[in-house]
Amino acid sequence: MQAPSSSLSYGTALIRGLRRRCPHCGIGTLLRGYLKPVTECEACKSDFSHISADDGPAWVTILVLGHVVVPLMLYFGRDDSIPLWIACVTLSVIMLIGVYLILPRAKGLFIALIWMTGATGEDMAPNSLDQSDETHNRR
Repeated sequence: MQAPSSSLSYGTALIRGLRRRCPHCGIGTLLRGYLKPVTECEACKSDFSHISADDGPAWVTILVLGHVVVPLMLYFGRDDSIPLWIACVTLSVIMLIGVYLILPRAKGLFIALIWMTGATGEDMAPNSLDQSDETHNRR
């Protein structure tokens, strides 16, 4: 794992992640295809194989889109002049476009954040917990 350079700010790394670029160099891509993360940057060879964004990007996508879609749902539900089929189609299109645009950027953001902080979760693996319990019990 290549450690983040000390001159690299969190803001720069996170913006690069939002752009789906390598948080270290800003040149290589973080994602292959729509959501498949790369194992290493093709430009600077930074290792991303140990990083797993898990459910964070989906959570952020739902949080952001919920703030757009729920008010529209309330508006469409109270306005009788808008046919139900138009409301359903409009909300579906907004959700599909929103997920298409937000989800990969959120994944890039989470990968950059995990890379920058080093919070990969490896210290919480079952084997490391067993070892820490043994160390704690010896004291």
